[in-house]
Amino acid sequence: MPLFTVSRPRSALSTANDTLTITASATKPLRIIMAKLAGADAAAAANVVVLQRSTGGTTPGGPITPEKVNPGSAAASFTVATSWAAQPTLAGGPLHRFVPNANGGIDPFVAVPGGEFSVPVGGQVSIRSEFGTSNVVPNLLIEEVD
Repeated sequence: MPLFTVSRPRSALSTANDTLTITASATKPLRIIMAKLAGADAAAAANVVVLQRSTGGTTPGGPITPEKVNPGSAAASFTVATSWAAQPTLAGGPLHRFVPNANGGIDPFVAVPGGEFSVPVGGQVSIRSEFGTSNVVPNLLIEEVD
């Protein structure tokens, strides 16, 4: 089961737009093993960011290519978007709330074995701010299940 990292350079949070949207392929589910948000501003500021299942959205853009942990693995079949013409709709409650301080604060989620967040075939998850518009750097470790 190949592992991939997903990282986005310093970017501003938005309460209306996803910072990242991860969409599983039509054939392989995903497991989110680690997700970390690090503040990337010079001054302290509070932020609350959710990792939450989502649906829909039109015309994804700003793709990020998942990086293979093992260079011998096949390319990822899931996609990662940083922009949308129309944003996905958040569904259900948050899987996790991050609270990174803008001044270098780091808030990680690291799953215990069996506690990974599952993304079903064709499913998606969004990372979006509930509160705060500071700059952050998100990093994730994602397993694509064969």
